[in-house]
Amino acid sequence: MSETSTDKSRPRDLRRIIAKNAIVVTLGNTMLRGLNFLFNIYVIRRLGDDRFGQYSIVLAFVGLFQIFAELGISQYVMREVARDRSKAPLLFWNLVALRFLLAVVGVVGITLAASTRYSPELVLGIFVYTCGFMLSAFEAPLHLVVFANERLDYATTIDVLGQVVTLIFGAIFMFLGWGYLWLIIAALLSILPQIGLGVWVVRRHRMADLKFQIDPRLWPEMIRAGLPFGIISLALTIAFSIDTVMLSMFVPESEVGWYNVAYNLARSLLFFFGGFSVAMVPSLTRTYVEDTTEVERWYYRSVKVIMLFSLPMAVGGMLVAFPLIQFLYTAEYLPAALGLQILIWDAPLLMFTAFSGNMTTIVGEERAAARIYTINALANIILNLYAIPRYGMVGAAFVTVITDFIGALQFYFLLHRKLRLPNMVSAGVRVLAAVTVMGVAVGWAGNLNLFVLMGLGVAVYAVMVLALRVLDETEWAMIRRLARKFTGRPAAKEPTS
Repeated sequence: MSETSTDKSRPRDLRRIIAKNAIVVTLGNTMLRGLNFLFNIYVIRRLGDDRFGQYSIVLAFVGLFQIFAELGISQYVMREVARDRSKAPLLFWNLVALRFLLAVVGVVGITLAASTRYSPELVLGIFVYTCGFMLSAFEAPLHLVVFANERLDYATTIDVLGQVVTLIFGAIFMFLGWGYLWLIIAALLSILPQIGLGVWVVRRHRMADLKFQIDPRLWPEMIRAGLPFGIISLALTIAFSIDTVMLSMFVPESEVGWYNVAYNLARSLLFFFGGFSVAMVPSLTRTYVEDTTEVERWYYRSVKVIMLFSLPMAVGGMLVAFPLIQFLYTAEYLPAALGLQILIWDAPLLMFTAFSGNMTTIVGEERAAARIYTINALANIILNLYAIPRYGMVGAAFVTVITDFIGALQFYFLLHRKLRLPNMVSAGVRVLAAVTVMGVAVGWAGNLNLFVLMGLGVAVYAVMVLALRVLDETEWAMIRRLARKFTGRPAAKEPTS
């Protein structure tokens, strides 16, 4: 019997479901991030700062308009299927049809827009990249059906498969000395096995009837309901891409490459929390309907984890930025270290805003989230128009941090009004104290080897977290349970409260 058919007949252990999915996604993300990190170093070294800058421009320009090939409909369908899985068969094919039609329009429109600004080589790259929209029109609905069914083990496997195929073909193309266009082709090739695996998973576990059925009468409502999610996605893509696109208009392509090296390196630090942030959405979406208090507890613990891990990363990353860039890349990328010292402070803010954005989907506040992201996008554009022509990469980096800080404040007050939360001042002060001591220790030992500095920072911070009792007994109990899952030791009997 399938998991879906027994879903209503057995009690849901929310902690077990989220923990299992979070572990699976985090492990998958960790592996993907590790592979991507090494692959990106190889690509950056092979392409050089000019070519890597061109590659970054292609990705950013397409990313800026990518939402128009989807309009947020996928996120709406994911939430509806997570709430009621019986809707999956009908919504699936209507989502495929809508996304394919929008993809065709996107390929034509985005390529024409690029032809008014960029060289033929960049326009060709943009055209090839947008062709992936048509393949994604089928792959993405399969993926979201698997995701909405809380089978994040399979969803992660699909992601890993696609990334591994991209890395294999991309590494071959780079070894042969081919240009960045072939990296884009490698990404397109990776979608095909993802589609195959997705079809198998959905059929194998009877998550949806894939019998072809389309009802165009549903499309206006799907588009209307997806618009808030579309606005959110558009605002996010503006936040992630507009700086690169605007930099390409005012600075050399090499400086665009430096900025993206720093930006991608700062974002790579978010991998450890991404698993949980993604895993909680389908489970807490269903839980919020019946138990708001449980969602509030998950929010409080999650924000504490964000502070606990992201703040020392920001401080440590700022202090070791120059030796880190020098170790990872060639000398031509050393100017990226200055950008990294600024952008590393975006990691805690981006982690919190990404988590809060998922929380707004859970609590049904996607319209408020759309408003927040829109304000951020407008602020990003306005501030970049001032900063980039005057200060280039440094100006873009400061604007990124400032706009995400504005967004973090808005999300905090929104969710604080929506959810009843305990006072987090005490935990925040203790984390800041531990981070400060760590920063002083690393700064004092600034001339030591990079890895010695990193080890020193981790050791000092761990000691301070223990000394200041940053984690309470409930959190230590959760850590012990996770440790037992990894080691296979039997669970000790804990007193009931």
